Amino acid sequence: MQIIHFIFAFIFGSAIGSFLNVLIYRLPRQKSIVAPHSFCPNCKKPIKWYENIPIVSYIFLGGKCSNCHKSIALRYPIVEALTGLLFVYAFSRFHLSFEFFFIVFFFCALIVIAFIDFSFQVIPDIISMPGIAAGILYQIIKGDFLTGLIGMIFGGGLILLIRVIGGRVYKKEVMGLGDVYLTAMIGAFVGFPFIIPAIFIAALVGALLGILYIASTHQNRESPIPFGPFLAIGGIAVIIFEPQIYQFFVLLGVYL
Repeated sequence: MQIIHFIFAFIFGSAIGSFLNVLIYRLPRQKSIVAPHSFCPNCKKPIKWYENIPIVSYIFLGGKCSNCHKSIALRYPIVEALTGLLFVYAFSRFHLSFEFFFIVFFFCALIVIAFIDFSFQVIPDIISMPGIAAGILYQIIKGDFLTGLIGMIFGGGLILLIRVIGGRVYKKEVMGLGDVYLTAMIGAFVGFPFIIPAIFIAALVGALLGILYIASTHQNRESPIPFGPFLAIGGIAVIIFEPQIYQFFVLLGVYL
């Protein structure tokens, strides 16, 4: 029975992932997320319902549009599968509790922000700002309002400080306000002190992948690399490994 529940969680999550793909494509292009219905980005032909089944349709179509035969971005099944897997994780841990719905909202917001920032180097405030409010509401319901508030202030404040100091030192913008709002959102959801390892993981992964990206694409060090995807990785990682991180803090003698 539990396996059946997980299958349903994956199916539901991948369907949500299909909608996240709509947000990822349309929000940075300032297009309506309601109309028109799904269409091929290349030939603009409307996609039939049986061509829009998460993951399955991509496989049966061979990764190409049935009309123009242009390749469909691999991002579509990746987002759908990733969302489905995160829904399974959230359900396995929280079941159908209020925490489940808040955490999957958090995961979905981070997925949308990460893929948009990766492609367009912009973090949509329409996602992160309501996300901050949702994170604080989540902490209020949990009875940890102060934890969420401090996490929000610490996360957003630290990135804002880096933005200000870095701007003065390098005479250019090193962090956007979008990064500030995103980190504040993550801090509101994970709370303090968990925002600290979230930022640390983001910085570590960002540094490693940034070096690989520059080396593989022959970009110079001045080429901007979006930090949003790495912050998203840090936020998701802290939720998934929260018990282990908690034990680590305990070993350090940190009172939680």
